Amino acid sequence: MTTKAKQTTNYKQIFRVALLIFVGLLIRWAYLKVSNVYVEYDIARVQKKVSQKDAEFKEFATMPGYNKLQYVKTLEQQNMMMPWSDHVNAIMKIFDDLLAVDQSDAFNIQFSDFEISLERIKLNGYVTNLSILYQWSDTTKGLISRFEELDFLDKISIKTYEKIGDRPGLKKYKFTLTANVINNGK
Repeated sequence: MTTKAKQTTNYKQIFRVALLIFVGLLIRWAYLKVSNVYVEYDIARVQKKVSQKDAEFKEFATMPGYNKLQYVKTLEQQNMMMPWSDHVNAIMKIFDDLLAVDQSDAFNIQFSDFEISLERIKLNGYVTNLSILYQWSDTTKGLISRFEELDFLDKISIKTYEKIGDRPGLKKYKFTLTANVINNGK
């Protein structure tokens, strides 16, 4: 009879393990059901926010400046590869180099302002001697020669000069240098 009692004990243990597994699965199922309700609640909340934002966007798209904003955004994306910072740095290096060559009263150059766009560069300045604009000496290049070395500029010219002051020490020439930018500076 010991074997029947042992078999009954084995069945009881198997039943307990099966019952424990069943209760565990039942608890897991209840947990998943409850968490599913929370997930569905979060999804509904996010969908509500998305529909609100979509309505705001549609309202924004009807505003008068929206088409202009989209046009500017498209232009910015198309012109993203332009190395303008390199070009401005190259121009500033020319200015610094020219200013550093000779700071004496006999040969002096001053830049008042300049404009840079995708089509054109315009530079205003003053010089004490017009040769500074073309060539100072056999070893030193002038302003126009330095600008001609830049591969993104074309048709560099100084069309007008204006003499300012009559006395030899105070005489200056005002000039405006213009240049066309090739291929939008790319």
